Amino acid sequence: MKSLSVITLTLVTLIVSGFSSCTQISPQLRAQINTAEAALEAAPAPEALPYVSGSYEHFICSNGYPTTMEIYRNEELLKRANRNSRVHICLAQQRGRLYVNGQVAADWPVSTGANGHETPTGSYEVIEMRRDHASSLYGNIRDASGRMVKRNADSTRDVVPEGGTFEGSPMPNWMRLTWDGLGIHTGKVSAGQRLSHGCIRTPNSMATELFGIAGMGTKVEVADEVESCFPMPHILVFSAEYQSILKTHTDAQDNLNKLRQQAQDELAARRNGTFQEEISAS
Repeated sequence: MKSLSVITLTLVTLIVSGFSSCTQISPQLRAQINTAEAALEAAPAPEALPYVSGSYEHFICSNGYPTTMEIYRNEELLKRANRNSRVHICLAQQRGRLYVNGQVAADWPVSTGANGHETPTGSYEVIEMRRDHASSLYGNIRDASGRMVKRNADSTRDVVPEGGTFEGSPMPNWMRLTWDGLGIHTGKVSAGQRLSHGCIRTPNSMATELFGIAGMGTKVEVADEVESCFPMPHILVFSAEYQSILKTHTDAQDNLNKLRQQAQDELAARRNGTFQEEISAS
């Protein structure tokens, strides 16, 4: 029967990249570092972006787009935005975009309908606006004493106890698109995730600004894919390729850094006389 016993291993001398002198680490860790260094050398290093910092092109390529909580704002275009500006919601990207004269004035993350509550695609107009609004469909139910009896309740299915109340979920900066409950409003957003009961949740800062720009009749297009009027589809292709290269290089560098830290910790333990390695022995 095999038992664990602690034995002293032969120390192997190795020059570890980033260390100033010859150091001794275990052969297994040395091999891992060699492999990690080779992987980093093989990973193509991303070149500097060929776009001006602050430009929309730079934003798309440098923020993990589209699954980022960052918001792009073109201040000059936003000054000219009004109720005739168009809003596009891309379900695939979970992004909203505001267009002014065919150019993107703002680009922000949204969270649309989750499974079973999918946000319907289509062409809409803003038909109602309320700075302070609460849902008539979803919210919390309390009994007569005020005790919470159900969270995230559906008023069309869940029964309010006698004397109790239904509290609709707050929906600030409400911009209604249909009379059966579809709209844009302030809500919890998680980049790239569909979380709502069908509405288009928007970060509060952007929802507040959009509420001040939009008006009755503002056009809103909800589509599965990127809108045909998107001014630079080639940038999306470049961004995907660039971010793939960046991730590969970053992951390789992070792995090497982690192994080098392990080597430093091992060396410190050896110097302190506390390093021991357990192996199986008969």
